[in-house]
Amino acid sequence: MWNRRLALVVTVLILALVAGAQAQQPYETPPVLQATDLAPAGLVTGQGYSVAPEVPTVWMLGEFMLKADVGTFTPHGLELLRIRVAELAAIRQLDDTSKTAEFAKAAGRAAVRPVASTVNMLAHPVDTISGMPAGVGRFFQRVKLGGEAVADAATAPDKSGMERTAAAGGRIGTATINALGYEEERRHLAKKINVDPYTTNPVLSEKLDSVAWVAFSAKQAVNLTTAALMPYSMVMSTVSLTNNLIWDMKPADLIALNRKKATDMGASDEAAEALTENKYYSISVLTALMAALERLGEVGGRAEAIALAATAANEDQARFLMGAAQMLAHHHEWVTPLAALMARGTMVGKTAAGGLVVGAPVDYVAWTENVANFARRPDFAASSLDIWLTGRMSPRARQEFERIGWRVHEGTQVPAGN
Repeated sequence: MWNRRLALVVTVLILALVAGAQAQQPYETPPVLQATDLAPAGLVTGQGYSVAPEVPTVWMLGEFMLKADVGTFTPHGLELLRIRVAELAAIRQLDDTSKTAEFAKAAGRAAVRPVASTVNMLAHPVDTISGMPAGVGRFFQRVKLGGEAVADAATAPDKSGMERTAAAGGRIGTATINALGYEEERRHLAKKINVDPYTTNPVLSEKLDSVAWVAFSAKQAVNLTTAALMPYSMVMSTVSLTNNLIWDMKPADLIALNRKKATDMGASDEAAEALTENKYYSISVLTALMAALERLGEVGGRAEAIALAATAANEDQARFLMGAAQMLAHHHEWVTPLAALMARGTMVGKTAAGGLVVGAPVDYVAWTENVANFARRPDFAASSLDIWLTGRMSPRARQEFERIGWRVHEGTQVPAGN
């Protein structure tokens, strides 16, 4: 009897210690989730591809592994996973086209493609801005506006049109072949198969390069094979492919147009230059960002947002800011008009009633120290606090946000607009 009582007491003490230890842990560790917890089942598995079942969440984005018959891809975030799945059909279409007898004849007449025919793929480098996280988590901190990026642009000498064209070739998703007329051929090919000509998908980029070079060099139109319809093949991304500018304008001209839009919104020449020459913005992401800011009309603070956007230090950060701008534009048009836009670590909208609105294009938010500090920021004192997420929060994070006074909106769709 005594042994049984002793065992019971020991068990109770152990449980109390465990509960106490758990209570002393104020923050969560970003979890490894099942792919189906983050993505629709129809996106996780399909013809010729599957997504690895376990997905680490890093800086609030799922680190997916997509294994397909045409290659293996590691998209950061659900939005980029959708894009990579949609691109599979285009890769197969280009691959099938390159195996036809007609293409083989054209290839025989084509010149040898330059060895340096690569596409820049600086997708996820280590952050070079001292003291900032490498992922999108940096936008949940209160950071200074892009002083370094703006200063770099301010001290750079004026560039000629040729130099700007060369600079455009240094950014992600941009082809490096400089033969006159080739880049236009490549854009037109991308339009035919409904893909982003500035994709950062290395497999698709190589296929575009190969087929476009044969058509350009052999001076012969390439007849494409019929593409098989893939699930999500029409859901390209928040970079709206209904905006024909990315297909129809030369890269240097489109960059110049976006720069003019930035200065028209009140950005300084230095900030506009820093943004439009930031190599981590593909031309399509840059164009989508500026289109979203345009949708805000005469809302004040867009210049401040442009200065913040100029500080993006990798592709994840550039895509986050583009998505945040699109979420705020959608809120402005369809939920509550915004009176101002602020850059407080991330882009924050302010309503006429004094409420604050945050758009967060992320997959999963755990209650980490970084997130907790963001939720409790004293400069977020407002009549109302709303955070809109494309993904969701952990139960603990949602509970804490709501306790502070935030209204949490999960599973928000992000219409790209035009």
